[in-house]
Amino acid sequence: MLDDGRNTNRGGLVATLTTALALVWLVLFVGEKIAGKPGLSFFVLLALVLAHGSITIGGRALAAFAVVTMAISFLLEASSIAMGFPFGFYVHHAAMPRPLGVPLIVPPSYMVYAYLGWRISCAILRCEEPGPSAQRLIAAPLLAGFVIPGFDLVVDAMGSTVGGGWTYAHPSGYFGVPLSNFLGWIFTSWAMIQAYALIEALAMREPRRASVAIRLRLLPPAIWLLTGLQFAIDLLHRPAGTASVAGRTFLVGDIAEASLIVGLLAMVPPALAALLAILNGPEHPARR
Repeated sequence: MLDDGRNTNRGGLVATLTTALALVWLVLFVGEKIAGKPGLSFFVLLALVLAHGSITIGGRALAAFAVVTMAISFLLEASSIAMGFPFGFYVHHAAMPRPLGVPLIVPPSYMVYAYLGWRISCAILRCEEPGPSAQRLIAAPLLAGFVIPGFDLVVDAMGSTVGGGWTYAHPSGYFGVPLSNFLGWIFTSWAMIQAYALIEALAMREPRRASVAIRLRLLPPAIWLLTGLQFAIDLLHRPAGTASVAGRTFLVGDIAEASLIVGLLAMVPPALAALLAILNGPEHPARR
């Protein structure tokens, strides 16, 4: 049965909070990029995802999603640091506790971007509503396995080669970021979403929820699109200097420009596809 009036009212409050968080995230995100310093935007985005998930898939399902994605990402990051699988050997340098070499911020980061990429994949495949279907159980995890790594492709060279947040034992490939890293992201992204999809299909029996407002459905692809274009702001500063890794030296400006190019081709297309699928859905048919 549908949620009662109290749940509907609470859902309206959460929807308003989610929209407000999106606006705060946008202001902070742009401000931090202009200032060239990270800040609170990620934590606002984390709160946004938790609020969005609670109203779209429900509290129990969101808790399962968070546990599954953070546990799998932590285990595979630790495995790679110790044994080289699946990302290749590398070391994190973040100034925070690093159990088994994994900074505490890493699993929540996977959860946030996995959620956004999964929602985008479900929108493209028109399987946003929980329920038994081959699209949601098999196709969406497979597609998400290639959508989510687009984020890593955009940020890794700037974060590693330029920012020095982590270093690879065998730097190569994309400005020092090896192919193994991206293959690891594809595997990890698929594994996280596939594991959750199985749990959802077998154990999640949330009551049917009222239709989600279209503005909330549009948030994940809109955030994904803006994230993919973030280095346009860096290029306005005309970044100077060079970055060196494994005997190779790169212009920081070239890395920032390449990151924007990659964002245009790797993150913008799935975001646009999801936006158009939502806007042209049954409740918003395309005009003939």
